[in-house]
Amino acid sequence: MALKEGVEPRKYQTEIAESALRHGNTLVVLPTGMGKTLIAVLVIERKLKEGAVLFLAPTKPLVSQHLRTIRELLPGVDAIAITGEMKKEERRMHWESHSVIIATPQTVERDINAINKERFSLLVIDEVHKAIGKYAYAEVAQQFRPYSMILGLTASPGGKKAKIDEITSTLGIVNVESRDHFDDDVKPYVKEMDIEWIEIAEAPEYIEAKRRLQALLDWYINMVRHYGFAVHARSRKAMILAQQSIVKSRLKTKYHALKYLSAAINLDYAIEMLETQSMDAFLNYVSGLNSRETKGAQLLSMDGRLHEVIGYVRQHKVIHPKMQKLVEIISANPHAKYIVFSQYTAQIEYLEKALTMFGFRCRKFMGQRRGFTRKQQLEAIEQFRNGEFDILIASSIGEEGLDIPSVDYVIFYEPIPSEIRSIQRRGRAGRAKKGFVKVLITQNTRDEAAYRASQRKEKSMKRIITRMKTGTAGTVQGTRRLTGTLKDYF
Repeated sequence: MALKEGVEPRKYQTEIAESALRHGNTLVVLPTGMGKTLIAVLVIERKLKEGAVLFLAPTKPLVSQHLRTIRELLPGVDAIAITGEMKKEERRMHWESHSVIIATPQTVERDINAINKERFSLLVIDEVHKAIGKYAYAEVAQQFRPYSMILGLTASPGGKKAKIDEITSTLGIVNVESRDHFDDDVKPYVKEMDIEWIEIAEAPEYIEAKRRLQALLDWYINMVRHYGFAVHARSRKAMILAQQSIVKSRLKTKYHALKYLSAAINLDYAIEMLETQSMDAFLNYVSGLNSRETKGAQLLSMDGRLHEVIGYVRQHKVIHPKMQKLVEIISANPHAKYIVFSQYTAQIEYLEKALTMFGFRCRKFMGQRRGFTRKQQLEAIEQFRNGEFDILIASSIGEEGLDIPSVDYVIFYEPIPSEIRSIQRRGRAGRAKKGFVKVLITQNTRDEAAYRASQRKEKSMKRIITRMKTGTAGTVQGTRRLTGTLKDYF
């Protein structure tokens, strides 16, 4: 099996593949768009001489995407995709009869006892940062480790050493290969990226509505304390920790406290909708409280003070300053390609309607759990690639792996505290030419805390990975450049 004629791997891709083949179980950390899949294909080409290959991807669309890529880059390869959509009896037959199998980890986990693991020489794990806790990657990796070399691929393994250690331990990683845009062997292939964090002042109407909601939140937290339980801060994290503590209590008052604390947590979400999203997102959230089954949500939905704030918002409804800035950015370059990321379904739908009203060609892009079918996902990507619209408004589904065309601008409607997701989002811009990333941050809101958290975690991740590469972290052996070429191993 030979690599497709005319495909020329980049120097760093060749070196990383060589390193993996020489050292064994390898973690590859490479920014989105820098060719992790081709590295995997180079290793697959070699390992096919020793046995079959299992390639894991976390979603069905990614499985389909990798199948197309492998078939294209390795013409004539005996490759098949196996997911839960295939009947169990059919899956049983395919596990034994194909050279390259691309599958979701959940499907492999369900069939693990029916698979002859000894026939596989390589296990490739895409988006390997998920290989923690009870996620199916962990169990599958443990089952295949005695028989297969493991190659883990990710744009970011995370910023906490404990998490990275768990990944490397679960996969038996002995070798780490990472690159970023500043490495000498990567620079020739990297297009310039302009990253701008745009601070936006809150509108007076938003400040007043938030002031009233925060006063109401303080009242609910004080009610929890009235029933004898501590809430150490007004943050959601502190409230959730308090909730976990109260549940374990033997005091009879805990049920009253839990009801008020539940209301406080729901109210905190409502405040987040208001200050980081829009008045429409806030109104949409609070309108659904009375349909929730929790006593806290129902208590809050009947609170007259909340209804007064709702009335104020409806009376003083204005466009969020973020929306104004978003329209300004797009209007300055109306013929460019954009991905606008937002965390919440209601806000994505609002942005689609609002941007359409402003005359922009846009479409939402969400996960299947939000009722957006796989067919709709593939149609949206294809239409975006063909230029039928210019702005893709995406949830987190747009961050990982999917073959979304490169864009000129990536816009974060709000910063996110996850360094993994931030890196993945940024990687959507500037693959073929200079790219632009804009992060919208509302001043004096939790946007600022999310921004600081992602920056801190990303710096931590880079320090940890650098130490692992040089062998100073005590987790895996350091990598080294090889003196041979791929011909020595292929």
